[in-house]
Amino acid sequence: MNNTLGNTGLEVSKIGLGTVEIGFAYGLDNTGLPSEQEAITLLKSAIELGVTYIDTARGYGLAEERIGKSGIGKNPDIIIGTKFGQFIKNDPELCGADLEKRIREDIDLSRKNLNQETLQLAQFHNELEDYIDFSEIIDIAQKLKDEQKVIHVGIAVRGEAVALAAIATGFFETIQLAYNIVDQRMAELVLKKAHEKNIGIINRSVLLKGALTDARAKLPESLAQLKTNANKADEIAKNMGIDLPALAIRFVLSNTAVSTALIGTVTANRLENALEALAAGPLPEEVLIHLQELAIADSQQIDPAKWPKVD
Repeated sequence: MNNTLGNTGLEVSKIGLGTVEIGFAYGLDNTGLPSEQEAITLLKSAIELGVTYIDTARGYGLAEERIGKSGIGKNPDIIIGTKFGQFIKNDPELCGADLEKRIREDIDLSRKNLNQETLQLAQFHNELEDYIDFSEIIDIAQKLKDEQKVIHVGIAVRGEAVALAAIATGFFETIQLAYNIVDQRMAELVLKKAHEKNIGIINRSVLLKGALTDARAKLPESLAQLKTNANKADEIAKNMGIDLPALAIRFVLSNTAVSTALIGTVTANRLENALEALAAGPLPEEVLIHLQELAIADSQQIDPAKWPKVD
């Protein structure tokens, strides 16, 4: 069950593996950083299960290095997408030769860590909601493509305005964004426009850092609206005879604009469950209508970067 990733020509599994959790402790229900061997075992298990898209980033701690050590990148059917430029979050005024130097350092280190002479997909890791002038980023990325250090270039975004600005450039071949049952901000314009322009959509936050799982019990009182809506979604799932993560996965993949939905985990069992949810197919229209009513507009509730620290 694969999709073509926009106009890149890359064939990716509809369920992709997000690797932040093998790079550092992450998520509401994290149990700490897995060992290197545990991480490598997970990566190999994912491939055996039919997952062909692996998503990582320079900013994901040990993730790239562990992917490289696993050897999965030697399989021609496996697509690894990484990210560069996360440092701009802390230095948005960086430009010119200094910006190019830092991006090149990111790319070269990713190539070394992943043991790939040429990166299949490099995504600009933009975590700022007001960083929308991509002219220098594009110029530098084009040089890297010309030098055959990178084949395809995408962008990871936070916020609708940035996503629309990225689409307008006509340069980025993929967009990684957050879209899920409670965060539907990208549905009306971004997903539609990207799909029309055949831009590949890599969907993160399918389970919203664990908020759309049983781990939602750990959400603090300040995220009461999020917990309430997640509980309502859980009731819908129970009425269908499935669990909330399965509902969340099927919700995302019911949108035909989504190329691949990322599941971050440290256990192969969760990937197996995700693939079972995929096999169950899109949700019925009447269920989708009910779930659309659970969308939350307040970014403080649905953007993990804005959550209070959760122990």
